[in-house]
Amino acid sequence: MYRYKLTPAANSSHSLSKLSRHVTRALFALSLGAVSSAVYADEQAKKIDLERIEVTSEKRAANIMEVASSVTAIFGQELIDSETYSITELGHAIPSLHVYSWGGRRDSNVFIRGIGPGLFTEPTIGFYVDGVNYSNNSIFDLDLVDIERVEVLRGPQGTLYGGNSLAGVINIITKQPDEVQEFKGTFSADNFGSKRARLGVNTPINNDDLFLGLSVSVHNSDGYLENTYLNKDFGARDDISARTKLRWVASDNLEANFIVDYEHFRGDSYAMGPLENIKANPDQVEHDFEGVDDRDALGASITLDYTGDNVDFISITSWRDWDNFNTADQDTGHDPSYQYHSHSTEKFDQLSHEMRWSSKNTDNYHWLAGVYAYKANAHYTARNDLNFSALYPGSGPMVDRSVISKDDQAWAAFGQIDYAINENITVIAGLRYHQEQRAADININSQSTAVTSQYDGEKKFSEVLPKLALSYQTSNDDLIYASWSKGYRAGGFDTVYPNLSKPSFEPEYSNNYEIAYKALALDNQLSFSITAFYVSLDDQQVQQMLENTTIITDNAGNSTSRGIEFESRYHPHPDWTVGFSSSYVDATYSEYESVNLATGVVEDYSDNRLPNTPKLSANLSISNRTELNSDYILFTQLENIYTGEHYFDAGNKMRQSAYHLLNAKVGLETENWYAHLWVKNTLDEYYSKVAFNFGFGVTAEAGNPRTIGLTVGTNF
Repeated sequence: MYRYKLTPAANSSHSLSKLSRHVTRALFALSLGAVSSAVYADEQAKKIDLERIEVTSEKRAANIMEVASSVTAIFGQELIDSETYSITELGHAIPSLHVYSWGGRRDSNVFIRGIGPGLFTEPTIGFYVDGVNYSNNSIFDLDLVDIERVEVLRGPQGTLYGGNSLAGVINIITKQPDEVQEFKGTFSADNFGSKRARLGVNTPINNDDLFLGLSVSVHNSDGYLENTYLNKDFGARDDISARTKLRWVASDNLEANFIVDYEHFRGDSYAMGPLENIKANPDQVEHDFEGVDDRDALGASITLDYTGDNVDFISITSWRDWDNFNTADQDTGHDPSYQYHSHSTEKFDQLSHEMRWSSKNTDNYHWLAGVYAYKANAHYTARNDLNFSALYPGSGPMVDRSVISKDDQAWAAFGQIDYAINENITVIAGLRYHQEQRAADININSQSTAVTSQYDGEKKFSEVLPKLALSYQTSNDDLIYASWSKGYRAGGFDTVYPNLSKPSFEPEYSNNYEIAYKALALDNQLSFSITAFYVSLDDQQVQQMLENTTIITDNAGNSTSRGIEFESRYHPHPDWTVGFSSSYVDATYSEYESVNLATGVVEDYSDNRLPNTPKLSANLSISNRTELNSDYILFTQLENIYTGEHYFDAGNKMRQSAYHLLNAKVGLETENWYAHLWVKNTLDEYYSKVAFNFGFGVTAEAGNPRTIGLTVGTNF
């Protein structure tokens, strides 16, 4: 169980009694101040229509039960009900998806079916917000505010989404402004002094053709951890994000959407320490250096959507820019003779454009064709202050410096056709030609290794990424399909551990085979799907250590992943919703031999389990909305999340045992306001978010402890 450092702001009994008073006062005040508006209660009373869940995962609107692909849709109201604020928590609800974030908001490593990024490598998933690709995993951890739905596609999506989607795709679709005028506001606080405020405004500027949407999210926290060495609170956050959407319906055929989003994130970084110390005192660190994790991001996009008589057309042009400043106590301690303090500055900008054409009003076929291009520039500067004299007497203080510039650009042409052989059988075939060019200018001066690296190079890659599927619609409208798809992640330059004898690495590839069954049952009260899959990962980009102890990124690994996924939604009664999902993933290296970073010994990792991949995971949620009288609705929800045993390293030495997270929520809702009391990790179960061992012992960061909070909101 957790043992907390209890400051006046986070004192358990004080906070709980204070929270209880806030609940009572809020419920009383809101009941006295209720004004007439039916919007919120109507929205809350709605159930997801299992027959009409529409997704755009295939880059066109389609019923999820008719899509021959493994896709999960999580809707905005479900995120609100479960108090889900970030993509890290999405992994709890979606089969085979696991998101590992630690340190701050810059490290979001997404694994799907066991496939994920290696140490300091690019993401293996495509990440999209309103059709715009976020190509760097340092900006995945955005605030999930004013969301229409989140779609997660499992398995390679190279045909429609291109490179860096060899594990899958996460699509986030924000709410679209329309003719309904609406204001939404929520405020939440928990027993650790964390506070969140969210506002959403939707208003027609011109009732017929111009609509404005605005969302703002603010999060502030002093941090519930204690840095006992510096006698300071740790884990603070001071974040704000905003999004403005202007929708112009120019005519019956043409619509334009203009979106600008902004992020200003400030916080501490890397709450890590020696594993046994963290397990004994998960609320404490002992750092002699205060790290920060700061990010500023700005983005803009223009989407043009034209509806023709026989062909629809869409154009998405986007620009993104972000800056990140990070410092950290990498040695996680306070021994002056063993010191590793890092400082890094990252600047990144990206320009992308996509155009698509798709058929309509056709009887037995549907086609889609498109082109895509992007250009991205990145500049990194880093300084590491080191002192390993405790391990190597006489080595003394050292400084490693690096300055790295990267220029990436790519273009692609793609297409897909769905052809109905008859009213039951459809063949889906797709193809993408993807060409990519990567250039890097690397300058590293390392006192710790006595190596100076200067390299300026350019590499080009081109790939053909196919997809083939066969689907069968039964007489009951159930769907059975089998598919094969290919994924790809481009090669590039090793900018973290460059070695002049081998400064670059080649692409890696995934092939995904799956067969699935989707159905509606019990008079359409139950929807479910079951999917069996097999994934081969070839020429895997992994870290290798050469005989001179130099670490490189190389195509030295091959892996396989096989398993079964199940998910369902069930409405046994108008007041009840039951959701259940689970996955069994057996993901192992079939070939990988490397030097163990902790021991310096060459080890064969073949048959070892892939890191950060539980064999078994499951989520069961039960929610109820009962009408107490004409004015009040009682909402209750229980959620049990099971994460199976997994490892944090290729050698399978750092093990996280299986754990449960039990979440609970109860509250009152009326036509225009609501108040919910919630608890996350009710049983206060310990788990590690991450663990590392670079040869100086295992360090870890603890997962979130039991958290009790109150959320109040209004909608009119």
